[in-house]
Amino acid sequence: FVTESSRHMSEYVPYFRKRPELIEQFLLTDMGRFTVEGRVKERIDQDAELKQTLASAQQIPVKHSGEYGSIIIHSLETGVLSRINGNVKNKGMITNLQEGCCVEVPCLVDRAGLQPTVVGELPPQCAALDRAFLNEVELTVRAALEQRRDHVLQAVALDPNAAATLSLSQIEALVDEMLAAEREMMPEGLR
Repeated sequence: FVTESSRHMSEYVPYFRKRPELIEQFLLTDMGRFTVEGRVKERIDQDAELKQTLASAQQIPVKHSGEYGSIIIHSLETGVLSRINGNVKNKGMITNLQEGCCVEVPCLVDRAGLQPTVVGELPPQCAALDRAFLNEVELTVRAALEQRRDHVLQAVALDPNAAATLSLSQIEALVDEMLAAEREMMPEGLR
């Protein structure tokens, strides 16, 4: 660690997505499906396939998505014990991350709810990576609560992928474009 173990993990470090040859090297080439255009096309294709299935009166295949929502509800309702990796408020579960931040730890779930597991101390390089990300998250939350554009800009500048691929002026243009595109969703002070 720290290594590229998944396409999702690569979002949180500056090393894997900064140049096309790295994207190729680390097999991130299907990243196009994660663009807005890629997701829209994927959704259109899924809807067309569903319409075709409905028109043919075939049975609609149902498969578990791998998401935890239904597992949690099942355990809460039936008492059947499940184990998930849950995002919970850090109340001493990871001792070298700040109290109150959100952490993902193993949890048991039953009728009593989620019972997070104490993990203890992370290896220092993992804790350092997490603390860097938590700084970005804190600035983002403060930006929303205090309606401060400068905090939005600072949070994006701390993002590993933005910092690895864009200059500060490009980041500022990106923030302006993002805030304009989401204007109606933004609090008054960020419009």
